[in-house]
Amino acid sequence: MEQSSNYRVLSNVCVSCGVRIPDIDFEIKPAMRETYGLFLVTAGKGIFIIDGIEYPVKRGNSVMLFPYSSISVKIYPNIMFEYKWVELTGFEIAVMISRTNFSKSRPVAPEIPVESLFQYFDVCDDNSDTVYAACRTNGKVLILLSYYIQYYPSRKSTETDYIMQARDYIERNFRQVSCTVKSVADKVQIDRTYLYRLFKEETGFSVIEYINNCRIGRACTMLNNTNVQIKDVALSVGFSDQLYFSKVFRKLKGITPTEYRKKYANETTL
Repeated sequence: MEQSSNYRVLSNVCVSCGVRIPDIDFEIKPAMRETYGLFLVTAGKGIFIIDGIEYPVKRGNSVMLFPYSSISVKIYPNIMFEYKWVELTGFEIAVMISRTNFSKSRPVAPEIPVESLFQYFDVCDDNSDTVYAACRTNGKVLILLSYYIQYYPSRKSTETDYIMQARDYIERNFRQVSCTVKSVADKVQIDRTYLYRLFKEETGFSVIEYINNCRIGRACTMLNNTNVQIKDVALSVGFSDQLYFSKVFRKLKGITPTEYRKKYANETTL
């Protein structure tokens, strides 16, 4: 049982939301998703499997799915399991989430002491195509995240600031060949080794892995929806060498760019 709504909001902070009562195992495939997913267990218990690691959850637990992660769910026989979710994107959202204690290695939060927290997941609006509805949607999302910042705050605000600066720089510049680990470290003005440790701990990726995920994610979109030549796709997402682009693409996707285009052309990967 599932219901959802899609939004085209002012800053694209909310992609979808809904409620699910799973009756069979299901999987949200990674598909180079660039969005965050926030889940709240509203009834029963089950298991979220994120990037292959099992996290038992029960009513009141919240789960954060970070970009470029995969998730699946196991349910217990004869036990009710229900959760609500919102799917989010945008730099402002990333900043707010960085102020919480969620991380790739810490995706599950204990119960947030806010009465009827589940109601704040209802960000839907019947007039979702209007500007005023978009403003309301944004506002509701920000209110929801504010409770996590208040009751599940980050314990490493200074270190998190470094990571947010690095991510912002990468997400704005990954299409440029000049976007490298060195340029990121220079921008944030910290030692590369220190940046590597912080970035890996908070995101689950090294800096170069994150850069490449951003690039390959954009390449997938271009391969799905355009007829641009492979060499031009590579250049457009920051690779000066087509062979290296193909090597990285195959490592992350398991197939070559040409094979990917044939398999997924004109498909939507939400």
